[in-house]
Formats: sequence, structure tokens, C-alpha cells
Amino acid sequence: MSPDVPQPSVPEPQGDTGGEPGLRDARTLRPGSAIGVGVVGALSGLALLVPGLLTSPRSWALISTVVLGLVLLWLFVVRPCVVIHAEGIRLVNPLRVVDVSWPVISEVRSRWALELFVEGRRYTAWGVPADPGRPRYGRGLMSVGANKVRGKGTIEMPSKPKVEAQVVAAEVEERRTADRRRKDGRTPRIAHQTWDPVSVGLLLAATAFFVIGTFVA
Repeated sequence: MSPDVPQPSVPEPQGDTGGEPGLRDARTLRPGSAIGVGVVGALSGLALLVPGLLTSPRSWALISTVVLGLVLLWLFVVRPCVVIHAEGIRLVNPLRVVDVSWPVISEVRSRWALELFVEGRRYTAWGVPADPGRPRYGRGLMSVGANKVRGKGTIEMPSKPKVEAQVVAAEVEERRTADRRRKDGRTPRIAHQTWDPVSVGLLLAATAFFVIGTFVA
């Protein structure tokens, strides 16, 4: 039997990780609106869930529907984010996690959300949507947006920092270029996408509970 080929892994932390284990100098980006919607949705869900649990007889259809709604709210609104760190970027999507280091990124775009192109594959960051009122970043830069474009390949930056695809794409491009100029080969070449077992398991459990509560109980 041939020996196992070791798979690349995200480097161990060597400094402040910003709350992300295994990522050096990490910074998590998530729109403030996602947190706001999540808080409002969670409070509304609890306002329906608590009376449903305390009322006799219990309405399992209502309870399972609320539980499924809360899980979907967390998965598709609160959980998605982008983590920028010293070696690259991590895209945390509803059910998957994508780890990409700077050397393997061939192109950065912003259409409806932040998009990274790696060896012909496109990875989309659910947690960083684009502002439709601003120019796209990357190809088609001049085709959309009401804001003025300053020079070639640059966009007018907002007066107040916002987590939007155009701004994050510009930072990714800048850090990718800076890493290329180092030319020391120290940054590992990483590009892999994995399912998140906790998210998948939670969705399957909530869906099964909904089916049982609605059609069986």
C-alpha cells in the first residue's frame, strides 16, 4: 500500500486569532443587518415557542415549525460570514466552509456577493452581499452602479465602513497582491471546501422534527 499523502491544513495560530482558532490575525466580517435580523427573528420565535410549550395540549406542528424557522434563520442569516486572516480567507456559508489562501486566488469579483475564483472554480461568500448601488469589483466594473469610479479598477469607498462585497473584494485583492510581492513562498497553497457537520446535523434534525410534528404527532 502506498503511504498516505498529507493534506494541507490551515496554519496553527501564532498571535491574536480574533476568536477564530487556528487562524492568525483573524478578523470576522458580517453585516450588522444580519445580527439585527437574527435578534428580531429569535425574539419573535421565542415569543411563539414558549407559549406553545406551556399551553396544553401542545401544538407540535407549531412548535416544530418555529424550531425549523429558528434553525434556518441561524444558518442562512446569522451564521454566514467571512474571516480574513494572515494567510488567506475563510468563507463560512450555511452548510459549508471554504478555506482559501492568498497564492491560489486567481480573481476576485463582486456581483451579488463576494466571489473568489480558484483554479477555475468559483466560491461565493453568502455572508458578504454586494451593494447594488455601487460599481462591481472585477470584470464588468463599469457595467453597474451609480457611484463614480476613480481611475482604473478602483471604486469610491464609502465614508462609513460597511461589510459589502465591493469593499471586501478590494481588500482581498490588495492582500493577495501584497502576498505575491513577498516571493518567499511562505504562504501555504490551500483551497478546499468542506461540509460543516454541526450545521448539516442541525438542519437534518430540525427538518425531521418538523416532519414528525406536522404529519405524525
